[in-house]
Amino acid sequence: MNEMTYKEIINERDVLDHTTLNVTLKELISRQKPELGNEIQRILSNNIIEKPDHQKPYDTSTNYYKVDLTAEQVNIITQIFLELEVNYVNEDGEKTPTGIFYASLTDKWNKLAG
Repeated sequence: MNEMTYKEIINERDVLDHTTLNVTLKELISRQKPELGNEIQRILSNNIIEKPDHQKPYDTSTNYYKVDLTAEQVNIITQIFLELEVNYVNEDGEKTPTGIFYASLTDKWNKLAG
């Protein structure tokens, strides 16, 4: 695969990066959602997008994955990150750095929902 094709693929709506999926998996486990956690583990194991040869082959942080969850599953994940985002505001109602992080994850999952 060449670099241009790779960039096109990783910018598709149904593609997420390793960090997003890894944080999602940890949140699902902490919320005792094993079925959905298993789906994320399956994606991490089976749905990796092949990188061009010159990319960092052993650096998982640069990996991207095709996400093939149902709309309902994506909605559950989005709701989890929305709740986390709301929980991390200061006394003035402004998002904390942690809240901003969860907001970015909410945005990524919302992109999948279309």
